[in-house]
Amino acid sequence: MGKGFKLPSGRVIALGRLMLATLFLVAISVDVGQRASGPVLAIAVLTLYAGFAVVILLATWSNWWLDAKLAGPAHGMDIVMFMALVVTTDGSTSPYLTLFIFLMLAAAIRWSWHATALTAMLLTLLYLLAGLVVVQSGVPFEPQRFAVRTGHLAILSLILIWFGANQWRARFHLDDAELLDRPSLDESPLETGLRAAMKSVRASSGTFVWRPQGQSDLTGMIIHDGDLQEISVPGIALTQALATSPFVYDFARDRALRKDAERNLLDIGVRDLITPAAAPGLDLDQGLAIPVRSDGGQGQIFLEGVPGLSTDHIDLGDQIATAVALHLQRHAMLEAAEGSAEARSRLTLARDLHDSVVQFLAGAAFRLEAIKRSHASGRQFEPELDELKQLMLQEQRELRSIITGLRSGPLVAFNDLAKDLAGLAERLARQWDIACVVTAQPSELTIPIRLHLDAQQLLREAVANAARHAEAKTVTVELAATPSELRLIIVNDIISIPSSSARLNMPQSLKERTEEAGGTLEMARGMGVTKISIALPIGGRRR
Repeated sequence: MGKGFKLPSGRVIALGRLMLATLFLVAISVDVGQRASGPVLAIAVLTLYAGFAVVILLATWSNWWLDAKLAGPAHGMDIVMFMALVVTTDGSTSPYLTLFIFLMLAAAIRWSWHATALTAMLLTLLYLLAGLVVVQSGVPFEPQRFAVRTGHLAILSLILIWFGANQWRARFHLDDAELLDRPSLDESPLETGLRAAMKSVRASSGTFVWRPQGQSDLTGMIIHDGDLQEISVPGIALTQALATSPFVYDFARDRALRKDAERNLLDIGVRDLITPAAAPGLDLDQGLAIPVRSDGGQGQIFLEGVPGLSTDHIDLGDQIATAVALHLQRHAMLEAAEGSAEARSRLTLARDLHDSVVQFLAGAAFRLEAIKRSHASGRQFEPELDELKQLMLQEQRELRSIITGLRSGPLVAFNDLAKDLAGLAERLARQWDIACVVTAQPSELTIPIRLHLDAQQLLREAVANAARHAEAKTVTVELAATPSELRLIIVNDIISIPSSSARLNMPQSLKERTEEAGGTLEMARGMGVTKISIALPIGGRRR
């Protein structure tokens, strides 16, 4: 879209006034159908109106303060011109309807619906008054035509009041919307938010002052000509007033404008909002101030060097504040998720070390105790030491294969899992001096590598619990898989039940690992055995 369609509303209204005045002047000058008494007076009035439009255009073109202050008087002059033109013109070139629409749109754009409704009522009353003036002057009067035109004004009034009631807003296109939607932990959200805000209004420089939640210290940064600089802000730079709504400001002249809930402009002193002690550090001149709030804190964005700065930017400030606040929220959520993932990874690693290395060391200590008893009884213990050495080497190879599997790919064959569990069962049998057997039906299915590790660690923990707490002598494992889940049924005999385990309690390590994998665990005891049934979802996501 061309730059002409991005002009501030004040400039558009001023340009529209001048163009309409010029068009009316030309049209009436060449219209021979006007009333005999009308053209000379109408041309004089329109000439004055065109001159007035030129003065307003030049005075407010680059001055948002004058544009706001002269908006009311200029609107009043437009209404006076409406009345004058209704009385002095007639025929097809009468500009009353066009000027009526212009006045209503100007009110709807600049102010609230209250001002639009007041303008509509005033113009309609003036039109009725003009009709009475025409009747009293003896000029031929057409009641039907007058009633139809009055109806036109009433209908247009309702439509344009609705336009004002829905609070017309200027809209901006955030060129860095994708950047704000997808924050990165490698970048400061304050910097990316500030750069996106600057780009949206083509600001040459920007400042972002931020106070994290629960802290009194302020952090700040300035971007000028693309260069970033950290700043120190002395004193309290953010007051309650700054945290309410956006405003445009001229710091040197100590003036600023913001809008209330009804979108009416309020004149405020900028030094009432920004402490003088903070101003030098912020390096403020003239621009747009935008308060930003999120769960992580509150702050203020100052955008300077904005082309065509106007009161329209106050509405843009609300939109920018929302976009930047959402960006900060997304970044905070990403940090929280990253921290949660790290914590979950540490917990998983701790559990894996417990279920592999720690349990193996416990089994090794169990075997060493047996070797010690063999030595005390005079039996040869070198073969048992050699076997323990081999178990340690096999455990080392097992850990390496696990690490390699985690690095290599996301899936493994079910038959490979069955083979690995059978080998692991054989080693656990020697380690704990227990009979351990794994049976499985061949299958062409594949499972995630994570479940491969889970199944191995579950078997380690189940065998260790059976040997250490129940003094079991046999453990049997049935392994099966469907397209949706992997099932392990672990059964061990019970030689001894410690008093602390008299009640049927779920083994904590087995329970945590199963829940972490999104699976279910059931446990039953009776007829001299303990049965543990574990189901792990193959396609499920780890919680």
